[in-house]
Amino acid sequence: MNVPGHRDKFDRLVALRHRLDPIEDFELWYWTTLTACTNAYNAGAHDAGLTVAEAAFSTIPGMYVVPDADGSWHRELRELGDVSHVGWPPVGGEKPDDIVLLEHAIHRIEVFRDPCLRGHRRPDAAVVAECDEAFGVVTTVMARRLEAAA
Repeated sequence: MNVPGHRDKFDRLVALRHRLDPIEDFELWYWTTLTACTNAYNAGAHDAGLTVAEAAFSTIPGMYVVPDADGSWHRELRELGDVSHVGWPPVGGEKPDDIVLLEHAIHRIEVFRDPCLRGHRRPDAAVVAECDEAFGVVTTVMARRLEAAA
């Protein structure tokens, strides 16, 4: 898997996630988990040839922030590269089973975003356990895809 940056970001986010208390630091723990998942998904989608791997950062579907030679950035419409969230924008094409599994696992985590961070649901051990179990699927898929690419 030759995907610039995603693996390193994933590893750093996993390390940070382990330093956070999932209940006391839920918001940071959750965003760290979800951001790690998004990096794993983008790496997998790039590796599977579903999206384009490049140094352009998704803002809204189709719009990317792209680096310039002088160190500045500009906005540009581009073909699908990194996604901001699984399903936003949707990734088309014939998806390998592991990418479908990755999508399902990340959606299991995404369902807690609005109720726990923006709503009135207090995160508890059951929420953490569900997120942890789904994150385990993400890390397993990521590891297998890296092994296969090595």
